[in-house]
Parts: sequence; structure tokens; C-alpha cells
Amino acid sequence: MKTYLKLPLRFDQFFDKKKLPSCELQDSIYRNLHLIITTVRGENKADAVYGASFWETDYDIHLDNDSRKELIANILKRQIERYEKRITNVVISVEVKMAVLKTQNAGLPRRKIEIRVQGQIQKTLEPFRFQTGLFIGPLTLD
Repeated sequence: MKTYLKLPLRFDQFFDKKKLPSCELQDSIYRNLHLIITTVRGENKADAVYGASFWETDYDIHLDNDSRKELIANILKRQIERYEKRITNVVISVEVKMAVLKTQNAGLPRRKIEIRVQGQIQKTLEPFRFQTGLFIGPLTLD
């Protein structure tokens, strides 16, 4: 059974000659998808196109929900094809809705994006499902 390094990498363990944490294939794919979604393009110094360029429209109040959903789905489809080749037959669905972000002091109404990625793990032919939700303007994970 092959294991994969767990993201984010903690190099202090490596330099202390300790074994780096690892995970299974499905968890490795989950972690990479999460990283692709939450990374702004240009943030990864080793690869300037890694990440999601839809963050550039995070505060765009003129972008309607349908256009935002289509933009996010198209960008993620391209990035997954480029950076996560371990899944195939990828179908992405995106929902944009208003939700309440609970803070210590109050509940704030915010736009929430729910992203679902479905496909098939190429190596094992198992079905694959990933889902995440995040509040935008500014980014807050659910």
C-alpha cells in the first residue's frame, strides 16, 4: 500500500530526521484539492499558475451568482486537469448562497460558496467525492 506525504509539509521534522506524516491516496487527493481551491494564483512561488484565479473576483459586487458559479467551476476544472491527474471524469458543481458566518460576537451574513468535485480515482477506479464550503469576501473556511 502506497502512502503519500501529508500536506502541509513540516520541514522541521525532516531536519530533525523524523519521519514525515503520510496519508492514503484519497486523503492526499482531498488535501491537494483543498490547497488548489484556497491558494491564490501567484502565491506559490515555485509555480505561479498553481491555485485558483477566481479569488481575483472575491469582492466583485457586479458579478452575479450564476456567473460566479460558472467562473469557479471552469477555473477549478482546468486546475484539477493540470494539477490533480489522479482523478478522472471530473464533474464540478458550485453553489453560491447567503449564509451566516458565526463569530465570537455575532453572526454576519456572507456569501458562501459550496464546491463539490466528483470523479473517479484513476488508479483504483473507485468513485471519488470531495466537498468543501467557504465564505468569500474575505476568504473564511467553513
